Amino acid sequence: MNHRCQHIKSRFLLTAAIFVCTASVAVAQDSHFSQIYEMPVLLNPARTGFFKDNYRLTGIYRSQWKEITQPYKTLSGALDLNVPVGRNKNNIFGFAIMDFADKAGDADYSTNYIEACLSYHKNFGSNFSHYIGMGLLGGFASTSFDASKLTFDEDFNGGTNTDIPVTNNAGYADLSIGAEYNYLNEKTHLNIGMSVFHINQPSVSYYGNEYSVVHRKFVINTGLARAISEMLEIEPRIAYWKQGKLNELLLGADLKIVLAKNASANYAIYLGGYYRVGDALIPKLRIDMGDLTFGLSYDFNMGSLSEINQLAGGPELTIAFTGSIKGVSAGRIYNPRF
Repeated sequence: MNHRCQHIKSRFLLTAAIFVCTASVAVAQDSHFSQIYEMPVLLNPARTGFFKDNYRLTGIYRSQWKEITQPYKTLSGALDLNVPVGRNKNNIFGFAIMDFADKAGDADYSTNYIEACLSYHKNFGSNFSHYIGMGLLGGFASTSFDASKLTFDEDFNGGTNTDIPVTNNAGYADLSIGAEYNYLNEKTHLNIGMSVFHINQPSVSYYGNEYSVVHRKFVINTGLARAISEMLEIEPRIAYWKQGKLNELLLGADLKIVLAKNASANYAIYLGGYYRVGDALIPKLRIDMGDLTFGLSYDFNMGSLSEINQLAGGPELTIAFTGSIKGVSAGRIYNPRF
């Protein structure tokens, strides 16, 4: 009888732990990045392959909330390709592979995605200045947590119950879709896009528990790059997300200061400021050194957590590299300036 009672109590602790973890997934769901525009595939699958070189490598790392609990760490990387297609090579086929991983909390709750993306950009009008693109992103995701790292104020007994699984895992397929319009001329680049992530609304299930569902995430993104002189450009951006009961609005702008520009390489510094409405102020610095780009931002929390963590949200680092393959042409995107 005592063993049965002990088993029931242990299962209760496990169930409570699972509830906390899965509930956080159901509500919070996707992580957010302050420099999301530096990760095109994560912002909108239709952005895959839309650049002037043959290939692009992008990476991002974020750490936050270390003042409150175990730091919430997020890492993502992607490789996408630009392949010109059509009679005049004026359309673009894009392909990408992407990895995403995060870990949070005392139980090391983690999420991992491995996905591939296909996109197609159709050119309209003269001078390769109008494009409509579609993108499809799909792959596999897994979640896990380590129950052995969970502790409570009181234990029901002084021993360890081997009935409690230490590591718990769940996996699911994931599918997302996006569309975007781009307009380019000598001084302007305008983009407007919409996307839906997790359109299949997968379930995250532990021991048959179907409580947690990854809700669809609806995203609207728009941005403008406008030259105001030979050495200065302004780049305002807005992105809006809605997932389940949560929504998020990120807005701001970068001022691009061109240091040097020639046919083979560009060198520039970007000074930016963004605001995640009701949550954080985000200063940003980006440096372009030819084909290599570095970005740094920091979140200063302004929301409900600001009193606990003294405004400290966390740093975010980005890196990108674009390159060409000898003898292979890239998509013909008209815009000598951008």
